[in-house]
Order: sequence, then C-alpha cells, then structure tokens
Amino acid sequence: MALHRARGAAEETTLKILVTGAAGQIGHRVARHLAVRHHVVAAVRTGGISGIECVTMDIAEPLSVRIAVDHVMPNAVVHCAAMTNADECETGRDLCRRVNVDGTRALAEESARSGARMIYLSSDLVFDGKKGDYTEDDKPNPLSWYAETKLEGERITAATMADYAIARTAIVVGKGGIPPRGFACWLVETLRAGKKARLYADQFRSHFYLGDCAAAIGLMLERNLTGLYHLSPGRKESRHAFGMVLAEKLGLDRSLIEAIGMDDAAMDAKRPKDCSLSNAKLVAATGFEPSALDKTIECIKSEFEG
Repeated sequence: MALHRARGAAEETTLKILVTGAAGQIGHRVARHLAVRHHVVAAVRTGGISGIECVTMDIAEPLSVRIAVDHVMPNAVVHCAAMTNADECETGRDLCRRVNVDGTRALAEESARSGARMIYLSSDLVFDGKKGDYTEDDKPNPLSWYAETKLEGERITAATMADYAIARTAIVVGKGGIPPRGFACWLVETLRAGKKARLYADQFRSHFYLGDCAAAIGLMLERNLTGLYHLSPGRKESRHAFGMVLAEKLGLDRSLIEAIGMDDAAMDAKRPKDCSLSNAKLVAATGFEPSALDKTIECIKSEFEG
C-alpha cells in the first residue's frame, strides 16, 4: 500500500544499506521498507529478522561497530539504534551516553572511514516545548538527559561526516519492532486488558504513522538529501485526544482512558509540553505527503486487527 506520494524520480541504483537498531520500532519498519528496493543488512544485538540478512552489532561497543561495518561494507547507514526510554536514560546516564553518544561517534567514524553516507535519527524531544511547530531553524533546548544525548549525537554526526543527513522524527505510532513496542502498542494492550490508561491532555505531539516515517527516511536516502530535516505529519494532537480517537476506531473502552496533566505524573525525565514539528522543509524537498489523521488511525487499526 502506498503511504506517500513524492514528485521526481527516486534513485534507481540498488544500495547496500546497514540499518542499526533493526529490532526496534522504527529500525524494524525501516529495514522492511528499504528491503523492497535495496540490499538491506539489519544490525541486531541478538537474534534475527525473518527474510532480511542480519549482522550482530552492539552499538555500545566500538569494536563491535567496526567489525560489523567492515563485514557489511555498506553504501549507506541508517542509524536507528538508541536508548529511547527517557526515564531510563535519566536514571542510567552512563549507559545512555555509551549508546546514544559514544555509539553514534563510533558508527559515524566507521561509516566515514568506509565511505558510506549516514542518516542519523534524532528526536522531537530536543526542543523545550515552549513554542511548538518547530522548524529546522529553531534552536534546540533539551529538557532531559535523553534529549541532550540525541542532540549531541546530531553534532557528532555533523562534525565527523561529510556525507550525512539528520532526521528528527516526531513520535511514531504503529506496530513495529521485535517484539512490537511504542505508544500505540502500549495503549491497545492496556485497554484490551481492561486496565486504565492515563494520558496527558496538556502535552501535544505530532503523531507520525510508522509506515510514513519509514517512507520518509527512504526518500531522504534515495534523494541523497543532506543536512537537517524534520519528519512529521505536520499537525499535532494532545496525547489524550489521539488516544481517544484510536480507542474509538478499534472498538476499545474509552472510559478506561483518563485525562491527566503533565504535572500530575511522576517522571524522572522532564518532557516538553509541545514539541510538534513542521514538515515544510521535507515536503518542499521531496513532495512527501504524510497520511492524514483518519488514514493514520485506519493504518494502525489494520495492523492490530490483521
């Protein structure tokens, strides 16, 4: 199913692409999406991915990174591997830094040494949430250790590599990963179990369909885009509003969803109240057309009921 339309011809050359974090929510979907047209090698810590060539890599171990890159010799690297749970990053700062900062440095150095270009996945959480609808020209101001490490990874990538792109992704929603994970998975599993879900009514995010996110990364790669781009649907909803719409579409009990304020929740990591992203630069460069909210919900529904 086509999830986007874009003007202009995509690059026809088959690339050899190393995708890190390929067992994660975004990395798994990216690997699947790119494997339709390219030779994809999925980097995983353990196990494998059905139908896709895999290589063992521990992003926190520089020697493991070098061995994997030398083995694959990719034309391009899509760096999705990261420690992403903001609260766990806050309480486990050393490990978070090893993965998100030192791991990114090692991968950027090895990619540059081997002549591969790299797309580094960053986060909407690099902003403080005071403005919303952030563009690439807005100045980041991280509120959490996780966001600080992702921003440092951006700077390392730009300083280390000549051929790179940085993709700041909005929060992704959809079924992806081994096992499946993410906000939508948590919400559906919670409601199906008859448990209450407390969702922020005063936090606004750009809820980006996972399939669209993978497609946007594919466009960035195939169009040889360089520099910084925001990947989002170009709209925003509160976490509570999005959860209510999703629950209704899936026939789940919306009375189990409780609206709360961010100040009502105990969190180790501070979150921004509005880190929504503008996608105008990506649209101008590629003609990318993300799914509308109703289409996003339909796609998620098909994933959970298929």
